[in-house]
Amino acid sequence: MRSKKFFMMKAIDIAKKGIYTTSPNPSVGCVITEREKIIAKGFHKMPGLEHAEINAFKNLKKKINKNMTMFISMEPCCHQGRTGPCTEAIIESGIKNVIIAMLDPNPIVKGKGVKLLKKNGINVEVGLCKDEAKLINEGYIKRTEKKIPYVIAKQAVSIDFRISGNKNTWISNSLSRQDVQKLRAKVCAIMVGSNTVKNDNPYLTARIDLKKLPAEVKIKNPIRIVLDTDLKLDITKYNFFKGPEKKIIFNALSSLNVEKKNIDYIKVRKDKNGLNLYSILKILATKYEINNLLIEPGSLLLTSLMKKNLIDELIIYKAPIIIGNKGLKSHSLNDKIYNNKVIQLDSIKTFGNDVRIKYKF
Repeated sequence: MRSKKFFMMKAIDIAKKGIYTTSPNPSVGCVITEREKIIAKGFHKMPGLEHAEINAFKNLKKKINKNMTMFISMEPCCHQGRTGPCTEAIIESGIKNVIIAMLDPNPIVKGKGVKLLKKNGINVEVGLCKDEAKLINEGYIKRTEKKIPYVIAKQAVSIDFRISGNKNTWISNSLSRQDVQKLRAKVCAIMVGSNTVKNDNPYLTARIDLKKLPAEVKIKNPIRIVLDTDLKLDITKYNFFKGPEKKIIFNALSSLNVEKKNIDYIKVRKDKNGLNLYSILKILATKYEINNLLIEPGSLLLTSLMKKNLIDELIIYKAPIIIGNKGLKSHSLNDKIYNNKVIQLDSIKTFGNDVRIKYKF
Protein backbone atom coordinates (compact mmCIF):
# COMPACT_ATOMS: atom_id res chain seq x y z
CA MET A 1 0.00 0.00 0.00
CA ARG A 2 1.43 3.37 -1.05
CA SER A 3 1.66 5.96 1.71
CA LYS A 4 0.90 9.67 1.64
CA LYS A 5 4.63 10.23 1.98
CA PHE A 6 5.24 8.34 -1.27
CA PHE A 7 2.96 10.70 -3.19
CA MET A 8 4.33 13.84 -1.55
CA MET A 9 7.88 12.82 -2.45
CA LYS A 10 6.67 12.42 -6.03
CA ALA A 11 5.39 16.00 -5.91
CA ILE A 12 8.73 17.18 -4.53
CA ASP A 13 10.63 15.29 -7.23
CA ILE A 14 8.45 16.90 -9.89
CA ALA A 15 9.11 20.33 -8.35
CA LYS A 16 12.83 19.79 -9.02
CA LYS A 17 12.13 20.06 -12.74
CA GLY A 18 11.79 23.80 -12.20
CA ILE A 19 14.99 24.46 -10.25
CA TYR A 20 16.78 25.97 -13.27
CA THR A 21 13.99 28.28 -14.36
CA THR A 22 11.50 29.37 -11.67
CA SER A 23 13.51 32.10 -9.93
CA PRO A 24 12.56 34.41 -8.28
CA ASN A 25 9.54 32.17 -7.67
CA PRO A 26 9.82 28.92 -5.69
CA SER A 27 10.00 25.53 -7.41
CA VAL A 28 6.71 23.73 -6.74
CA GLY A 29 5.35 20.34 -7.77
CA CYS A 30 1.89 18.83 -7.56
CA VAL A 31 0.32 15.40 -8.07
CA ILE A 32 -3.32 14.41 -8.04
CA THR A 33 -4.15 10.88 -6.92
CA GLU A 34 -7.22 8.70 -7.04
CA ARG A 35 -7.08 6.05 -4.35
CA GLU A 36 -3.49 4.79 -4.79
CA LYS A 37 -2.78 5.93 -8.32
CA ILE A 38 -1.29 9.17 -9.65
CA ILE A 39 -3.63 10.49 -12.34
CA ALA A 40 -2.13 13.95 -12.99
CA LYS A 41 1.12 15.86 -12.42
CA GLY A 42 2.26 19.45 -12.76
CA PHE A 43 5.13 21.74 -11.86
CA HIS A 44 5.83 25.45 -12.04
CA LYS A 45 8.02 26.05 -15.08
CA MET A 46 8.94 29.73 -14.94
CA PRO A 47 7.63 33.13 -13.79
CA GLY A 48 4.57 34.23 -15.71
CA LEU A 49 3.49 30.69 -16.56
CA GLU A 50 0.91 28.61 -14.71
CA HIS A 51 1.69 27.30 -11.26
CA ALA A 52 2.04 23.61 -10.42
CA GLU A 53 -1.58 23.14 -9.33
CA ILE A 54 -2.99 24.63 -12.54
CA ASN A 55 -0.72 22.47 -14.68
CA ALA A 56 -1.84 19.38 -12.75
CA PHE A 57 -5.50 20.27 -13.39
CA LYS A 58 -4.73 20.75 -17.09
CA ASN A 59 -3.22 17.27 -17.20
CA LEU A 60 -6.17 15.68 -15.41
CA LYS A 61 -8.27 13.60 -17.82
CA LYS A 62 -11.07 12.72 -15.37
CA LYS A 63 -13.76 14.59 -13.48
CA ILE A 64 -12.97 15.44 -9.86
CA ASN A 65 -14.47 13.01 -7.34
CA LYS A 66 -14.30 12.40 -3.59
CA ASN A 67 -11.55 9.77 -3.91
CA MET A 68 -9.04 12.27 -5.30
CA THR A 69 -6.31 13.99 -3.30
CA MET A 70 -3.98 16.80 -4.33
CA PHE A 71 -0.40 16.73 -3.01
CA ILE A 72 1.48 20.05 -3.26
CA SER A 73 5.08 20.72 -2.23
CA MET A 74 4.27 24.30 -1.12
CA GLU A 75 1.16 26.14 -0.01
CA PRO A 76 -0.88 27.40 -2.99
CA CYS A 77 -0.94 31.13 -3.60
CA CYS A 78 -4.04 33.10 -2.65
CA HIS A 79 -3.29 36.44 -4.33
CA GLN A 80 -3.29 37.87 -7.83
CA GLY A 81 0.23 38.08 -9.24
CA ARG A 82 1.39 37.41 -12.79
CA THR A 83 -1.11 34.55 -12.64
CA GLY A 84 -4.38 34.09 -10.76
CA PRO A 85 -4.66 32.65 -7.24
CA CYS A 86 -4.29 28.87 -7.17
CA THR A 87 -6.56 28.59 -4.13
CA GLU A 88 -9.44 29.86 -6.26
CA ALA A 89 -8.79 27.20 -8.91
CA ILE A 90 -8.59 24.46 -6.26
CA ILE A 91 -11.86 25.57 -4.64
CA GLU A 92 -13.65 25.80 -7.99
CA SER A 93 -12.37 22.37 -9.05
CA GLY A 94 -14.37 20.59 -6.35
CA ILE A 95 -11.45 18.58 -4.99
CA LYS A 96 -11.93 17.99 -1.25
CA ASN A 97 -8.57 16.66 -0.05
CA VAL A 98 -5.35 18.68 -0.20
CA ILE A 99 -2.03 17.79 1.43
CA ILE A 100 0.69 20.45 1.56
CA ALA A 101 4.33 19.88 2.48
CA MET A 102 5.12 23.40 3.73
CA LEU A 103 3.64 26.85 4.10
CA ASP A 104 4.79 29.56 1.72
CA PRO A 105 7.12 31.82 3.78
CA ASN A 106 5.93 34.86 1.81
CA PRO A 107 3.80 36.88 4.28
CA ILE A 108 1.31 37.63 1.49
CA VAL A 109 0.50 33.91 1.40
CA LYS A 110 1.76 32.27 4.61
CA GLY A 111 -1.10 30.36 6.20
CA LYS A 112 -3.70 32.37 4.30
CA GLY A 113 -3.91 29.89 1.43
CA VAL A 114 -4.53 27.02 3.86
CA LYS A 115 -7.10 29.05 5.80
CA LEU A 116 -9.02 29.87 2.61
CA LEU A 117 -9.12 26.25 1.50
CA LYS A 118 -10.39 25.12 4.90
CA LYS A 119 -12.97 27.88 4.94
CA ASN A 120 -14.39 26.45 1.71
CA GLY A 121 -14.82 22.94 3.06
CA ILE A 122 -11.58 21.37 1.87
CA ASN A 123 -9.72 18.91 4.10
CA VAL A 124 -6.17 20.21 4.41
CA GLU A 125 -3.07 18.63 5.96
CA VAL A 126 0.20 20.55 6.29
CA GLY A 127 3.72 19.42 7.13
CA LEU A 128 4.18 16.09 5.34
CA CYS A 129 7.82 15.90 4.08
CA LYS A 130 8.34 19.52 5.14
CA ASP A 131 12.12 19.22 5.48
CA GLU A 132 12.51 17.63 2.04
CA ALA A 133 10.34 20.36 0.50
CA LYS A 134 12.42 23.09 2.11
CA LEU A 135 15.65 21.74 0.60
CA ILE A 136 14.64 22.58 -2.95
CA ASN A 137 13.71 26.16 -2.08
CA GLU A 138 16.41 27.17 0.39
CA GLY A 139 17.14 30.35 -1.55
CA TYR A 140 13.53 31.46 -1.86
CA ILE A 141 12.94 30.77 1.83
CA LYS A 142 16.03 32.67 2.97
CA ARG A 143 15.37 35.67 0.72
CA THR A 144 11.77 35.82 1.92
CA GLU A 145 12.51 35.40 5.63
CA LYS A 146 15.98 36.95 6.07
CA LYS A 147 16.05 39.44 3.17
CA ILE A 148 19.40 38.11 1.93
CA PRO A 149 20.14 35.36 -0.60
CA TYR A 150 21.22 31.81 0.11
CA VAL A 151 24.99 32.02 -0.40
CA ILE A 152 27.01 29.23 -1.99
CA ALA A 153 30.79 29.64 -2.16
CA LYS A 154 32.69 27.45 -4.61
CA GLN A 155 36.41 26.86 -5.05
CA ALA A 156 38.57 24.41 -6.97
CA VAL A 157 41.63 23.55 -4.86
CA SER A 158 44.72 21.40 -4.97
CA ILE A 159 45.55 18.86 -2.29
CA ASP A 160 47.58 21.55 -0.53
CA PHE A 161 44.60 23.97 -0.75
CA ARG A 162 45.94 26.31 -3.40
CA ILE A 163 43.58 27.95 -5.88
CA SER A 164 46.13 29.11 -8.46
CA GLY A 165 49.19 27.68 -10.07
CA ASN A 166 50.16 27.74 -13.72
CA LYS A 167 47.89 30.28 -15.41
CA ASN A 168 47.48 28.07 -18.47
CA THR A 169 46.13 25.02 -16.67
CA TRP A 170 42.93 24.19 -14.78
CA ILE A 171 43.07 22.85 -11.24
CA SER A 172 39.91 20.74 -11.57
CA ASN A 173 39.18 18.33 -14.41
CA SER A 174 36.61 18.64 -17.20
CA LEU A 175 33.99 16.56 -15.34
CA SER A 176 34.16 18.87 -12.33
CA ARG A 177 33.88 21.89 -14.58
CA GLN A 178 30.77 20.44 -16.22
CA ASP A 179 29.25 20.02 -12.76
CA VAL A 180 30.01 23.68 -12.03
CA GLN A 181 27.99 24.66 -15.11
CA LYS A 182 24.95 22.88 -13.65
CA LEU A 183 25.50 24.74 -10.38
CA ARG A 184 25.70 28.05 -12.26
CA ALA A 185 22.48 27.26 -14.10
CA LYS A 186 20.63 26.72 -10.81
CA VAL A 187 21.60 30.03 -9.23
CA CYS A 188 20.22 33.51 -9.88
CA ALA A 189 23.57 35.30 -9.85
CA ILE A 190 27.34 34.74 -9.69
CA MET A 191 29.66 37.06 -7.79
CA VAL A 192 33.44 37.39 -8.01
CA GLY A 193 36.11 39.82 -6.91
CA SER A 194 37.85 42.16 -9.34
CA ASN A 195 41.08 40.13 -9.19
CA THR A 196 39.22 37.09 -10.56
CA VAL A 197 38.03 39.17 -13.52
CA LYS A 198 41.58 40.47 -14.12
CA ASN A 199 43.39 37.16 -13.72
CA ASP A 200 40.92 34.64 -15.16
CA ASN A 201 38.87 36.82 -17.55
CA PRO A 202 35.75 34.63 -17.05
CA TYR A 203 32.41 34.90 -18.88
CA LEU A 204 30.48 33.56 -15.84
CA THR A 205 27.82 32.05 -18.09
CA ALA A 206 25.96 28.76 -17.56
CA ARG A 207 27.06 26.57 -20.44
CA ILE A 208 24.50 23.81 -20.13
CA ASP A 209 21.91 22.39 -22.52
CA LEU A 210 18.92 20.71 -20.90
CA LYS A 211 17.16 19.22 -23.92
CA LYS A 212 14.40 17.67 -21.81
CA LEU A 213 13.02 21.04 -20.75
CA PRO A 214 9.68 22.07 -22.28
CA ALA A 215 10.02 24.20 -25.42
CA GLU A 216 8.68 27.33 -23.71
CA VAL A 217 11.24 27.10 -20.89
CA LYS A 218 14.69 28.56 -21.40
CA ILE A 219 17.66 28.61 -19.05
CA LYS A 220 18.85 32.15 -18.44
CA ASN A 221 22.43 33.05 -17.75
CA PRO A 222 22.81 34.27 -14.18
CA ILE A 223 23.27 37.92 -13.29
CA ARG A 224 27.00 38.71 -13.09
CA ILE A 225 28.33 40.61 -10.09
CA VAL A 226 31.81 41.94 -9.40
CA LEU A 227 33.24 43.71 -6.37
CA ASP A 228 35.38 46.52 -7.79
CA THR A 229 35.95 48.87 -4.87
CA ASP A 230 37.84 51.62 -6.72
CA LEU A 231 36.37 51.02 -10.21
CA LYS A 232 39.64 49.88 -11.77
CA LEU A 233 38.14 47.38 -14.23
CA ASP A 234 37.94 48.48 -17.86
CA ILE A 235 34.46 47.44 -19.06
CA THR A 236 35.68 47.26 -22.67
CA LYS A 237 38.42 44.78 -21.88
CA TYR A 238 36.99 41.76 -20.04
CA ASN A 239 34.61 38.93 -20.99
CA PHE A 240 32.63 39.61 -17.81
CA PHE A 241 31.10 42.71 -19.43
CA LYS A 242 30.15 41.06 -22.74
CA GLY A 243 26.66 39.87 -23.63
CA PRO A 244 23.15 41.12 -22.86
CA GLU A 245 22.91 39.75 -19.31
CA LYS A 246 22.59 42.08 -16.33
CA LYS A 247 25.93 43.04 -14.80
CA ILE A 248 26.30 44.65 -11.38
CA ILE A 249 29.44 46.44 -10.20
CA PHE A 250 29.51 47.07 -6.47
CA ASN A 251 31.97 49.81 -5.59
CA ALA A 252 32.74 52.61 -3.14
CA LEU A 253 32.61 55.54 -5.58
CA SER A 254 29.56 55.75 -7.82
CA SER A 255 25.99 54.68 -8.54
CA LEU A 256 24.77 54.86 -12.14
CA ASN A 257 23.32 52.73 -14.93
CA VAL A 258 24.94 52.00 -18.28
CA GLU A 259 21.90 50.85 -20.21
CA LYS A 260 23.76 50.03 -23.43
CA LYS A 261 25.78 47.32 -21.66
CA ASN A 262 23.09 46.51 -19.06
CA ILE A 263 25.44 47.45 -16.21
CA ASP A 264 24.37 48.78 -12.82
CA TYR A 265 27.02 50.53 -10.76
CA ILE A 266 26.01 50.45 -7.11
CA LYS A 267 27.86 52.36 -4.42
CA VAL A 268 28.06 50.69 -1.01
CA ARG A 269 29.84 51.63 2.17
CA LYS A 270 33.18 50.17 3.14
CA ASP A 271 34.30 48.51 6.34
CA LYS A 272 37.74 47.40 7.50
CA ASN A 273 37.65 44.38 5.17
CA GLY A 274 36.52 46.27 2.06
CA LEU A 275 33.01 46.68 0.66
CA ASN A 276 30.35 45.82 3.22
CA LEU A 277 29.25 42.34 2.15
CA TYR A 278 26.07 42.21 4.21
CA SER A 279 24.83 45.43 2.58
CA ILE A 280 25.54 43.90 -0.82
CA LEU A 281 23.54 40.78 0.02
CA LYS A 282 20.62 42.92 1.21
CA ILE A 283 20.59 44.84 -2.07
CA LEU A 284 20.74 41.65 -4.12
CA ALA A 285 17.76 40.19 -2.27
CA THR A 286 15.54 43.26 -2.12
CA LYS A 287 16.31 45.03 -5.40
CA TYR A 288 17.17 42.10 -7.67
CA GLU A 289 15.18 39.26 -6.02
CA ILE A 290 18.21 36.98 -5.90
CA ASN A 291 17.30 33.69 -4.22
CA ASN A 292 20.55 31.77 -4.70
CA LEU A 293 23.89 33.52 -5.03
CA LEU A 294 26.97 31.62 -6.16
CA ILE A 295 30.25 33.23 -5.15
CA GLU A 296 33.44 32.06 -6.83
CA PRO A 297 35.85 33.72 -4.42
CA GLY A 298 39.55 34.22 -4.28
CA SER A 299 41.42 33.97 -1.02
CA LEU A 300 40.54 37.44 0.31
CA LEU A 301 36.84 37.25 -0.53
CA LEU A 302 36.38 33.76 0.92
CA THR A 303 38.16 34.82 4.09
CA SER A 304 35.91 37.89 4.45
CA LEU A 305 32.75 35.87 3.84
CA MET A 306 33.71 33.28 6.43
CA LYS A 307 34.76 35.87 8.99
CA LYS A 308 31.32 37.43 8.73
CA ASN A 309 29.48 34.05 8.71
CA LEU A 310 27.77 34.88 5.42
CA ILE A 311 28.15 31.49 3.74
CA ASP A 312 25.35 28.92 3.79
CA GLU A 313 27.08 26.30 1.68
CA LEU A 314 30.73 25.72 0.74
CA ILE A 315 31.56 23.53 -2.25
CA ILE A 316 35.14 22.39 -2.75
CA TYR A 317 36.36 20.60 -5.88
CA LYS A 318 39.56 18.98 -4.67
CA ALA A 319 42.00 17.87 -7.37
CA PRO A 320 44.86 15.36 -6.87
CA ILE A 321 47.65 17.83 -7.61
CA ILE A 322 50.19 19.69 -5.47
CA ILE A 323 50.92 23.30 -6.41
CA GLY A 324 53.23 24.35 -3.61
CA ASN A 325 54.09 27.68 -2.02
CA LYS A 326 53.99 29.66 -5.27
CA GLY A 327 50.24 29.08 -5.51
CA LEU A 328 47.66 31.29 -3.82
CA LYS A 329 46.11 29.84 -0.66
CA SER A 330 42.36 29.21 -0.74
CA HIS A 331 41.88 31.44 2.34
CA SER A 332 43.78 33.14 5.14
CA LEU A 333 41.64 32.15 8.12
CA ASN A 334 43.32 31.63 11.45
CA ASP A 335 42.41 29.58 14.51
CA LYS A 336 40.98 32.59 16.38
CA ILE A 337 38.25 33.17 13.79
CA TYR A 338 36.48 29.84 13.97
CA ASN A 339 37.89 28.32 17.17
CA ASN A 340 37.36 24.69 16.05
CA LYS A 341 33.79 25.33 14.87
CA VAL A 342 32.38 22.19 13.22
CA ILE A 343 30.44 22.58 9.99
CA GLN A 344 28.14 19.95 8.52
CA LEU A 345 29.38 17.62 5.79
CA ASP A 346 26.48 17.47 3.33
CA SER A 347 27.80 15.25 0.54
CA ILE A 348 30.86 13.83 -1.20
CA LYS A 349 30.95 12.94 -4.88
CA THR A 350 33.76 12.01 -7.25
CA PHE A 351 34.30 13.34 -10.76
CA GLY A 352 37.07 11.20 -12.18
CA ASN A 353 39.99 11.78 -9.81
CA ASP A 354 38.47 14.98 -8.41
CA VAL A 355 36.36 14.98 -5.27
CA ARG A 356 33.48 17.40 -4.70
CA ILE A 357 32.90 18.07 -1.02
CA LYS A 358 29.82 20.03 0.01
CA TYR A 359 29.56 21.58 3.47
CA LYS A 360 26.65 23.41 5.09
CA PHE A 361 26.96 26.03 7.79
